[in-house]
Amino acid sequence: MADAETIRDTITRYLAAMSAGDRDTWVGSFAPDATLEDPVGADVVTGTDAIGAFFDNVHDMADGITMEATGPIRVAAGQAAFPFRILTTLGDTQMTMPVIDVMTFDDDGRITSMRAFWDMADMAPVAD
Repeated sequence: MADAETIRDTITRYLAAMSAGDRDTWVGSFAPDATLEDPVGADVVTGTDAIGAFFDNVHDMADGITMEATGPIRVAAGQAAFPFRILTTLGDTQMTMPVIDVMTFDDDGRITSMRAFWDMADMAPVAD
């Protein structure tokens, strides 16, 4: 089982890579047979090829996307949960949305499953 420091490092890299548009690093955070459910209730995406296509789709839909941690990363028994917010621009408006990701990890600290808890109803303009 990966230790807490390794898991936190993976999550930090995951957030930074999505924000930087670094597809290779972001997809590389996942184990080859990982699953992604984003948001919870959506079809589950399996494997790094499909996860890479998910990354491409996110970046095709948004005019830039930033993911910023908004609280601590909680790690227990090879799993983690953490809050963050997404910042993006829609038209001329900067928008934000709160998210909680829950992940499991392999012995090397790669993500084996990711579930994202969010609802579009929570997206709002960034307050000035």
